[in-house]
Amino acid sequence: MPLSKKWFTSLAASVMLFSSFPISPLAEGNDSAAVVDEQTEVATGKQFTQTATPVFETTESTAVVSTLPAATEVETFGVEGLFTRIKLDGVYRFVKTDQLADTPVYPKVGSHYTNKVTVLYSSADSSAATAQTFAPNSKIDTYGQVGLFTRVKQDADYLFVLTADLSTTPVYSVTGERFVQQKTPVYPTADTTQKPLATLTQNDAIQTFGTSGNFTRIELNGTYAFVLTAHLGTKPVISYTATGKKYSQQLATVYPTAATTGTPLGTLAQNQLVDIYGVSGAYTRVRLNGVYGFVLTAQLGDLEFFAQTARLYVQSPTPIRQAPNASSPVLKEHQTNTLLTVYGTSGAYSRILFNGQYAYVLTSALAPLKVYAKTARLYVQKPTAIRSAPNASSPVLKQHQMNTLLTVYGTSGAYSRILFREQYAYVLTSTLALTKVYAKTGLRYASKSTAIFKDTTAKTIVRTMKRAEQIDIYGTSGSYTRVKLGSVYAYVKTADLVTKKPDLYDVTGIRYVLDDKVVVHPKASLTGKIGTLKKNAQLSIYGTSGYYTRVKIGTTFGFVDSSRLGLNKPVARPKVGTVFYVHFDQTPLFSADVAYSRPAGYLSKGTKLIGLKAIDDDFWQVRLPNGTTGYVINPYIGTTKPDMRYTQQAINRQKIYTVKATSSYFATPVSPKSAGLVEQGKRVYPRYRVGNFYVIQSGWSPVYLPVSAVTVKTDTRIAQKNTSRGEKLIQAAAKHLGTPYTWGSQTAANGGFDCSGLIHYATNEAGKYGGRTNVSGYWYGAFFTNRRTTISSGKRSDIVFFENTYTDGPSHIGIMLDNEYFIHAGGSQLQINSIYEPRWREHFLGFKSM
Repeated sequence: MPLSKKWFTSLAASVMLFSSFPISPLAEGNDSAAVVDEQTEVATGKQFTQTATPVFETTESTAVVSTLPAATEVETFGVEGLFTRIKLDGVYRFVKTDQLADTPVYPKVGSHYTNKVTVLYSSADSSAATAQTFAPNSKIDTYGQVGLFTRVKQDADYLFVLTADLSTTPVYSVTGERFVQQKTPVYPTADTTQKPLATLTQNDAIQTFGTSGNFTRIELNGTYAFVLTAHLGTKPVISYTATGKKYSQQLATVYPTAATTGTPLGTLAQNQLVDIYGVSGAYTRVRLNGVYGFVLTAQLGDLEFFAQTARLYVQSPTPIRQAPNASSPVLKEHQTNTLLTVYGTSGAYSRILFNGQYAYVLTSALAPLKVYAKTARLYVQKPTAIRSAPNASSPVLKQHQMNTLLTVYGTSGAYSRILFREQYAYVLTSTLALTKVYAKTGLRYASKSTAIFKDTTAKTIVRTMKRAEQIDIYGTSGSYTRVKLGSVYAYVKTADLVTKKPDLYDVTGIRYVLDDKVVVHPKASLTGKIGTLKKNAQLSIYGTSGYYTRVKIGTTFGFVDSSRLGLNKPVARPKVGTVFYVHFDQTPLFSADVAYSRPAGYLSKGTKLIGLKAIDDDFWQVRLPNGTTGYVINPYIGTTKPDMRYTQQAINRQKIYTVKATSSYFATPVSPKSAGLVEQGKRVYPRYRVGNFYVIQSGWSPVYLPVSAVTVKTDTRIAQKNTSRGEKLIQAAAKHLGTPYTWGSQTAANGGFDCSGLIHYATNEAGKYGGRTNVSGYWYGAFFTNRRTTISSGKRSDIVFFENTYTDGPSHIGIMLDNEYFIHAGGSQLQINSIYEPRWREHFLGFKSM
């Protein structure tokens, strides 16, 4: 039985936009409408995939049915939106258009070098030589092989070269002979981080093949390898034994003999570390560029030379390290306020002398002044003198103004120590305090629940102000307003404060009341009553709480069932004499205003009808063009002509269709003006697709919603879990989701179902056979068992009962999908609802089982 043919008008309006599945125009039992396949298309050309390209069944599909490799040639059959139609295994499929191009793209495989003058071919054919060539040792990118040829790229064109003309490495000519000046490793590349291939000994003679940076190329075991050029010379080495290392203390000249005569061999940079090979008088023998020479011994030292750069105090106990890094050994620890002589820096460290050697301390641990611990951050409360010493007779350096923030480093008598021009100075402690001095500038109200922050960084919340709370203010700071909590200032975002006390809640939209005598409750529950609302009343709403919407009556806030409010003002029922048009093919025509029997016939889309009498909400008595009369179901007719250019396409009714953002729907696909709105997040139930529109129901009328306004996903609640009778029961009902409510019908062939008719149909489809009864008969009879009346005791495939919906006693029925949601023929169509929605919760009766 229906929830109500009278009472349920309101439910129809509350679920405004649930759409329906198509019905079978032929006979009961043929309930699954086949999805329309694509028509045979004419090929529009051939293109190539640019990358590995996913293939989709339709332009709306998200599941990938296949993936085409890059450079696959496909035959195209036109475009649809962002997709191009192709044929795959004899079936039309879709790929994204931006992944196709008129020419193939081959991935780069690697790089090779030409081993001689190399001819380019236009194809992988020795008779297709071009006039173009590559010079020997040209490095070229390759894009795969075709037979004896390798594919290369010239500008945007693919050409070919003989694979035999390519090598993985270049070919170099001999450039001379060199002698190894010291024991030296041989590297596979010009990089000393590589593992050496071998080691050459001093005075080995080697053939060279050019250089690469700091390296010279040689041949080792038939392949090219590298040694440091600095380790090679044009002559064998006359060897001296190294006796140590020294640092050049200045720019030092290197002479060919132990005298300041002759042409210098070069110079040593200051602090250059060199090996020494003994001494000769006042000179020390060194080696420069592979040649022995002499430097004045006085210009060399055991340590690098660093000039004195500063005298600094240690600010806290800090380790003395052997090297300028945190992992080097600690030699000792310097204590706070130790005065150190600094000889420059190295990274984050300062260089000092310790026990005759350079050592290092963190630069951040040093400063020009002795250390006094920071003891406070205080504000100057009035103009106050800065003195050079902590007494009233010392010179005044300057005067700090009110609200200057000072860092204090302890006290001395009645004075606080501060830093002024990088020196310690003093101000009277009595002139300082923790906070600035601000004058009260007014009062404000919180426009919403808003945080009070410790400061304008907004990182630390002191407390939260409630909406409409009043607070005194003390000026602003940037985008924040200053307030006072006790004796401490804090900050609130200025944008969250207003001068006029606001209402307790923000207006979040406008809605229309869909029913008469809608109860306003004091809380988001069915208990209590603070007033009622009239149908068609327009009112502001103040947010939602669960299934309830907050409204305002006078100065009092309360809650109403959200399903009894809508974005669209309820429209008046058409008058007698209204012209209607049939919007669906195979629309059933009845001889009475109930559907207990099969239709008397079927009407074609576009048929013109004259309305003679409205029967409740679901039927109209109409006059046909031939003068005869009959009854049609409201969701099949409309007051506007349908667009006859488009055919009905079946859709998968077991998907979830959700509106992306609040969107307009239209009376026909070509209507210029919106006929109403669908709210963001609303689930709708399309009956068909017509062109780029879904045909859905707005109350008891068919309307058209753009496909682009809807997202589609799988409904996991409906998905079949096994082959049990309970699962078959759910599947039988689910495949008719969105079918219009039709009084007295128990088959889709009649255009829809009523609530008990759906149960009769689904149980028989599931293999539990029996005659039809009403809701009361199902509740009190033995057809279903295991009666329970606790609302939390429901489970999947249970039969749920409701009472007192349009008549006393059991009066509505549905099928549970889990412990909360149920599928039923209610309102204007077959749909899914929660048993905890207020309009169902207050009429809940109980559960029974198959």
